[in-house]
Amino acid sequence: MRILHSPAVFLLLSLALSALPGPVVFAEEPVGGGQVISLEDQLNTGLKTRRPEETDFVEEVARLVNEGKLPRKLVDSTFSWAVRRRQTYPFPAFERALRLQADRLGVGL
Repeated sequence: MRILHSPAVFLLLSLALSALPGPVVFAEEPVGGGQVISLEDQLNTGLKTRRPEETDFVEEVARLVNEGKLPRKLVDSTFSWAVRRRQTYPFPAFERALRLQADRLGVGL
């Protein structure tokens, strides 16, 4: 199909992508004053964890990433997706999506 390669489609796609929210700050990146946010802190804050089970899940995710069993890129992309959904409480979407993806990799969460 030639329509996918037309300049108009490219322009519309570019405009749509430019309307996405700005970058999400990922863990282990310097923030104001040279501080570094840990993965666990980033997830707890960004996902608005409230219950002990949720903070336990985040702690387990951070541990698996630090041990190299769960790819950091997967956690970051799932976090970004859950936060971009603009839900008041993004944790449930993050948990469901990450559990599914981790299962596909053979990592139990």
